[in-house]
Amino acid sequence: MRLVRFLALAFVVVLAACGSSGSNTKTTATTTGSATTTAAASGAAISAGQTSLGTVLVNANGRTLYHLTKESATNIVCTGACAQTWPPVTVPSGQQPQAGSGITGTLTVVNRPDGTQQAAINGQPLYMYSGDTKAGDTNGQGIGGVWFALMANGSSVGAGAGGAPAATTPTTAAHPATTKGGGYGGGY
Repeated sequence: MRLVRFLALAFVVVLAACGSSGSNTKTTATTTGSATTTAAASGAAISAGQTSLGTVLVNANGRTLYHLTKESATNIVCTGACAQTWPPVTVPSGQQPQAGSGITGTLTVVNRPDGTQQAAINGQPLYMYSGDTKAGDTNGQGIGGVWFALMANGSSVGAGAGGAPAATTPTTAAHPATTKGGGYGGGY
């Protein structure tokens, strides 16, 4: 009988913990199974933040956002294993990414092959890098010669003369003739 009472009490406690608190705060959730990041409530919050590369696009947690130069709004190639390393910044269905302070490019959504909506700036799909573990990290910059952080206007941040950060447009970003995996996954 004690076991039944204990199980009933445990069930009530678990049920209460799952209930809504009625809070109106915005939360950010990461789904590790699909490696996508979404900002709940009002779409992905994207703003400009300071990093070692200068002022770049960041998510609500200050994590650097990147784009893949092989992609466009109508040609998304980072799926599967690639999306595990480079989680797409997704937006809840029917919502738009929210421009925070400093954004001068145009934020939109693009449709991913799996049907989810992905945040984009000037038509360039946005990603995070799994190797960035805290706000301000830029470990994904230049990987494979195809992954680059973006400035607030949507231009790529590339390596200029002497290694100094320089802006390039997506059409002028470096495209190596061949790649050797470069850590960007997906085998495309």
